[in-house]
Amino acid sequence: MKDQKEFLRQMGELIDFGRAKENVLTKEEIDDFCSDMTLSREQMELVYAYLSEHRIEIPGFSSKTGSSEPEEKMSPADSKYLRVYRRELRELPEYTKEDIEELYQRLRAGEEEVLPKVIEAHLKRVTTLAGRYRGRGVPLEDLIQEGNLELVTCLNGLLGNKEVADYKKAIDHAVRSHLIEIVDNELASGDSESSLLARINLLLEATHTLAEEYGRIATIEELAEFTHMDAGEIRMYVELSRDNIELGSGEKTNE
Repeated sequence: MKDQKEFLRQMGELIDFGRAKENVLTKEEIDDFCSDMTLSREQMELVYAYLSEHRIEIPGFSSKTGSSEPEEKMSPADSKYLRVYRRELRELPEYTKEDIEELYQRLRAGEEEVLPKVIEAHLKRVTTLAGRYRGRGVPLEDLIQEGNLELVTCLNGLLGNKEVADYKKAIDHAVRSHLIEIVDNELASGDSESSLLARINLLLEATHTLAEEYGRIATIEELAEFTHMDAGEIRMYVELSRDNIELGSGEKTNE
């Protein structure tokens, strides 16, 4: 853990350097700062993502994909599967917001026969969400499949449920939470520094996601429930990241 703490101390200094540069750092400046750390290209991509999550702009780096590379490399089998799947998605009927809201109302009323249409209307959304976690050690096709399974599970739980006010938010929450769990489990088996930084990046993303969803900073209990991480583990990452991971406190408000 000493090496990990030293590594994150250096990352903290890099964040301070970025703040002093008006929250903008070039890749060359970052690479020069990290030159004594002997980091691999993959590790440098994690550093870029870490800085991006701390609102440090890096020209040429996209925080949405988690990489400065235009496209993730895939095996021929993966590529063929994804091409076929994307073609199938394009052939699906388009659902307007009004169509989806009507489907939600029927789902809320307990009409089980509407489930296939609700699933169909959300497959593209699941693929979009899965794409946000690509390049984290889990093949994109596996993320899509896991996301689709969670979609079905979530919708079955919403069937006839009149207590949930916002079905769209509930579906997104469930799918994202499951994808984070899948990715985190994979990252936990990685090498120390890379795994540590990647998991902290994931936790930072989760705090931003919940802040957007709740309109406030999430409590540690909410963050633990969303990421499936132990609260003690989250506190450790908060300490290691020099308290750059924000946690809310006090009573939770109704969402």
